[in-house]
Amino acid sequence: MHPMEGVARLAEWAGPDLAYNLDFIPEDRLNWKPSPDSKSALECAAEAAFFMKSMIPVLAGAEWTRADHAPPTKQAIQETLRTVGKEYADALRAVPSERLGEVVSMPFGELPLGQVAAFPVIDVIHHRGQVCYLQSMLGDTENHFLTG
Repeated sequence: MHPMEGVARLAEWAGPDLAYNLDFIPEDRLNWKPSPDSKSALECAAEAAFFMKSMIPVLAGAEWTRADHAPPTKQAIQETLRTVGKEYADALRAVPSERLGEVVSMPFGELPLGQVAAFPVIDVIHHRGQVCYLQSMLGDTENHFLTG
């Protein structure tokens, strides 16, 4: 088994799950922010999707460049989330094990690829939590968890 298999499986779940949870934010509240400096549900989801997408080339050995994460539409972000999780998982599985200790340069520091490779998955799960919290602020107290 590839050493990143667990992270790959989480990527395959996390992207579609965040897309699923966007369906529980009312359409007229997708851009709502609890304060002017906070992010809306759509901004959280877009940021997560495009960070994961921007990390795929890093796994293949390229330098990181920031991908655009301006939230176009809910449907476009959901489609990206549904596909990028699988793409990211495939990219993780393609990384040779011996490269996982290779130090890569990121805007937040120089870190081993094996550690950096988990960050986009953590980020999607983090933003899922933010979207779920916004759901609860809007009165939805049910836990929406994609299981299939």
